[in-house]
Amino acid sequence: MLIAIFTILLLSLIASYIYYASSSIAKSGSFQYKREQAIILARSYTEYAVMAIEGNDRTVNCTNEIKADIGNPDSGQGYRVKVLISYIGNQKYISSCSNYIAQLNDTDPDTLSAIIDVYVMYKDPQHPDINNTNTPWQSYHKRSIQKI
Repeated sequence: MLIAIFTILLLSLIASYIYYASSSIAKSGSFQYKREQAIILARSYTEYAVMAIEGNDRTVNCTNEIKADIGNPDSGQGYRVKVLISYIGNQKYISSCSNYIAQLNDTDPDTLSAIIDVYVMYKDPQHPDINNTNTPWQSYHKRSIQKI
């Protein structure tokens, strides 16, 4: 009888440990999934920013910022993306750009580069108070310098 009780207790302890381990693995898996999606979105929006820069006439209309919501980021089921663009180059190419790092002189007339900062923010969907406005955002940042 004692051996049966001891065996049942031992099996219940092992089962509770397996349940705890599987739930923590599932939670870390969802965190990893959200982060990987943020990395992919940052890469995609970097390429989108380059296309937006090349599609505009920088002497007339300069692209300085891109914002987007993918899904419903406030409920934890999506992402919020913010792209900030700064320019480095000859003044005649970026004359209408208010967001520039440096304007080079005319010795190198064809040099134009952009510093692209992409911020991808998301909330933890398993947070107990996800609909609260004070729920913390997780953020992924990618900076790249692109020659235009």
